[in-house]
Amino acid sequence: MGPNDVFVIASNNKGKINEFKILLSPAEIIPQNEIIQLEVDETGSTFFENALLKARGVAEFTDFSVIADDSGLIVPGLNNQPGLKSARYASDDASDDENKEKLKSEMRRLGFEEMPAYFVCVLVMITSKDDPLPLYVEGRSNGTIKTKSIGDQGFGYDDMFYPDGYNESFASINASTKLKLSHRGIAFAALREKLK
Repeated sequence: MGPNDVFVIASNNKGKINEFKILLSPAEIIPQNEIIQLEVDETGSTFFENALLKARGVAEFTDFSVIADDSGLIVPGLNNQPGLKSARYASDDASDDENKEKLKSEMRRLGFEEMPAYFVCVLVMITSKDDPLPLYVEGRSNGTIKTKSIGDQGFGYDDMFYPDGYNESFASINASTKLKLSHRGIAFAALREKLK
């Protein structure tokens, strides 16, 4: 990826957009809201299906390649919740804090202050709305989810997630370390390899 590459990011999430800008540097990044105000219904039953729905929805309004991600937190001990509903765990319009409170409540209901968990990120890149061969990569970051929140960087469940080998949460480690360890950083490294 070089400075002449341009990608539209199919997301309205400011935290994700900021990470995408770093991970795709020096390429030019255009957030979807600079092209179209659109909220794609995530009706898929997998992360891949949801990412593809988002990419195709935005690609209808641009001639640039579109990158979409769908990601979430998986807690196997909670029947793989929050999973596909990570951003809407407490309700369809829940805030990050409301989602985290619901997760803490579910953990404590089962008698746990921490549980094994992992983040997953699926990236889909298409060159047009009718692209018959979407580029697809995924990243996974294993760790522990804890009811004790640490840090004020990041977004979503970052302050509750402690990657394996670290006593700090994604919200408390430095940004460059987080990007190397995170599900999104791992997925973008795989995307860069495929685009070489």
